[in-house]
Amino acid sequence: MTENRLLDIFDNKIYKLLTIATVSLSLAVCVISFVSALQWIDKPFPGFLFYRNLVVTDIPYKVNKRVGLKRFSDKIIEINRKKVSSPSDIFRAVNSLPVGTIIDYRVFRNGEFINLSIPTMRFTVGDFIWIFGVIYFIGFILLIVGTFVYYLKPQLHSSRIFFFFCSSIGIWFVTSFSAQTTYLLGNLAFLGGLFSPAFAIYLAFIFPSESLLKWRDYYIAFLFALSSFLFTLNTVYFDSYVIWKNINTSIWLYIILGSLSLPASSLITYLKGTSALERQKAQVILLGSSFGLFLPALGAIGVTVFKIDIPYNLLALPVIIFIISVAYAIVKHSLFDIDAIVKKTLLYSILTGVLGGIFILMVIAFNVVFASYGGWRNPVFFIILTIFVVIALNPLKNQIQNFIDLTFFRKRYDYRRTIEEISSAMTSLLDLDEIATKIITSIERTMFLNSVSIILWNENSGNYEVYATSGTASAINSHVIKENSCLVALLKRYKKEVLKEDLIVDEKYIEYRDKLMGAFSDFNAALFIPLFFKGRLIGVLSLGEKKSGLLYTSEDIRLLKTLANQSAIAIENAIAYRMVEDYAKRLERANKELRETQSQLIQAEKMSAIGQLAAGIAHEIRNPLNIIEGARYYLSQVINGEGSTAGEYLNYIKHEVERTNRLIDNLLRFSRAEPPHFELLDINSVLENALILVRKQLSDNHIKLITNFDVSIPSIVGDLNQLWQVFINIIINAIQAMSPGGELRIDTGLASGNSDCVLIKFTDTGIGIDEEDIPKIFNPFFTKKDTGTGLGLSISYKIVEEHRGRILVSSEKGKGTTFMVELPISYSGNIGVEDDGEQKSLSS
Repeated sequence: MTENRLLDIFDNKIYKLLTIATVSLSLAVCVISFVSALQWIDKPFPGFLFYRNLVVTDIPYKVNKRVGLKRFSDKIIEINRKKVSSPSDIFRAVNSLPVGTIIDYRVFRNGEFINLSIPTMRFTVGDFIWIFGVIYFIGFILLIVGTFVYYLKPQLHSSRIFFFFCSSIGIWFVTSFSAQTTYLLGNLAFLGGLFSPAFAIYLAFIFPSESLLKWRDYYIAFLFALSSFLFTLNTVYFDSYVIWKNINTSIWLYIILGSLSLPASSLITYLKGTSALERQKAQVILLGSSFGLFLPALGAIGVTVFKIDIPYNLLALPVIIFIISVAYAIVKHSLFDIDAIVKKTLLYSILTGVLGGIFILMVIAFNVVFASYGGWRNPVFFIILTIFVVIALNPLKNQIQNFIDLTFFRKRYDYRRTIEEISSAMTSLLDLDEIATKIITSIERTMFLNSVSIILWNENSGNYEVYATSGTASAINSHVIKENSCLVALLKRYKKEVLKEDLIVDEKYIEYRDKLMGAFSDFNAALFIPLFFKGRLIGVLSLGEKKSGLLYTSEDIRLLKTLANQSAIAIENAIAYRMVEDYAKRLERANKELRETQSQLIQAEKMSAIGQLAAGIAHEIRNPLNIIEGARYYLSQVINGEGSTAGEYLNYIKHEVERTNRLIDNLLRFSRAEPPHFELLDINSVLENALILVRKQLSDNHIKLITNFDVSIPSIVGDLNQLWQVFINIIINAIQAMSPGGELRIDTGLASGNSDCVLIKFTDTGIGIDEEDIPKIFNPFFTKKDTGTGLGLSISYKIVEEHRGRILVSSEKGKGTTFMVELPISYSGNIGVEDDGEQKSLSS
């Protein structure tokens, strides 16, 4: 365990002990204060309250205008012309007289002595509620709020200081009545009041932002020293009226400074804060300050300056709003719904102000123009005002709402229109790329974000990978979210969005905070929204910061959740559709390969049958040819004379016999009469040798030859003579198919999609082959030329088949033909090489 960890544990224990002690003290003070206050009910009292030093502090609302006393300014000197030195002197005089008796008081005010006559009163239940109950209720609520916030967020420094801040104010409010009546807990009231600004300023330094002052600890130490000093001065000079009055004025200035510190720090954070979450928390506190501090301040000014009849104690009630706003900002980390509250508050405040201004202008205008007809009191004024409100209220409200959205929230979008647009697109699209593009463009256009990414599950890799990103997020394509990552686990467990700000204050993310921060950093994200389909996490929407710098609102989250649900369905449908398309394509390819294989098998069977037939025919024909040749030779010996006509005919017989023998040799070769001799071959060399033999035909027909031989292809196993024959046949066919000036291109390389085969491609610009003739060109004796036996391609097909290869042909009538010969690099048969009369085998 590290030293810092030990210090944290020690620090937590100290705070825990202080908290327990403070809560226990607060409960005891609340009980004692309430019980002692109950004793005042139905008792006579002077009609005003005062401190132990006889300075007037509180005057009941029902008599505060007619008694002539001034709070914190008047000190009781005499009662019925008798000097008083303690509160008991006043209470004895009041208790000895009937209720309602007028008592003469001599008070000291600002260096003067003033005589006042004030009747005694009975302290009723109403007085108990207005003077004690209201301020006691506020203090008790503050104690509960402070304790509740600390209980929810004990690990936050701001939560701890807020607890002591609420406790100091709460004890001050709860004991304030005792400080003016029973004096039992008077010093606690002063103690709580004097330390509350210190805790308030301390809280302002660390919340909503901790970056306001570098030397914060020194300022805090000074503030607590100042509070202790003022408390000491207040205690020492409590009975010295002139000195104490100046001290009391300083104390109230100190309290006002402390009460304004948190709104001031919130305003600075809202204007200059670096974190969107800090700015939103500041926004909450400023809203609470508007109602909880500034409105009571305006009320106090109204009571003091304009003499408006408002009880002082009621002005303290809105303070609860301010305290609750701070508590809400500390406890709530998402703060989504506060935007709706802020917007409505601003809307109706501005609307009220605008309508009030219009009303005042109309009153002034009527008083000027229609002064002789009663001015604004004329019924016509109210008719016009009513018509104006009916016609202009709603348009005015909409204009103010638009102004607030654009000025304070920097956004404006139609929630319903956006949902309808996205829904329509999601239901009509089936292409995954189009869906991804639509999602990204819709979110970017609506939310004005820095980056948007769609991360989808990849079955092949077993990870969640970036499928599509916005233009500004292209750098994150290399990042993935692993299936076993903590982000995926949390998304599956809670099935809800994860905000980057959640990681700071939400306890359920504490254990995974560093790893999750890494994920947010990798994807440049501020928000992750899961994409679920039938309970299965199929992807994640990664959304960056808003360009405005503001946080996501509750309306934003609702819109994004709706979009995520629709997107998940659309994405899953698109994936299923793509799978069906891929399956259909694979099925089509399989059918094509099956047809090609079937065609090859049929051709092989056909060639085998024809080969057997050719061998038999060749054998049968050779016998009569031998007899004919023998008879011809005998006749040639019998018939003498070179000029004889019979000799000429005998030469014709010899020529035709030789030609028939050559035909038989081709048939025998076709029927595998001669076994192939396999050896290692360089295909490029075989082609070059073949081209040497056909160079004259190419030149005579003005054929342009283009060769592109891949020198890196490996050697293959094959029969040199047979492959040479195949290439010669194909080249001669190409030459015969082209008119003079044609082009023949020969390429070699590895077969596409099969690195175990060598590809030899012959492309000509000839007349092409009719589509219906392509399946027949490898059939024996099939030809459309005037000369030829139709066995060349059949023999070539047979040779390639013997080499475990294949010949493919494609042709377009009038544009040319391409023959592709694929030959395996290795062959499962034997490589025959002569060595001492034996045939050796080399494994391929």
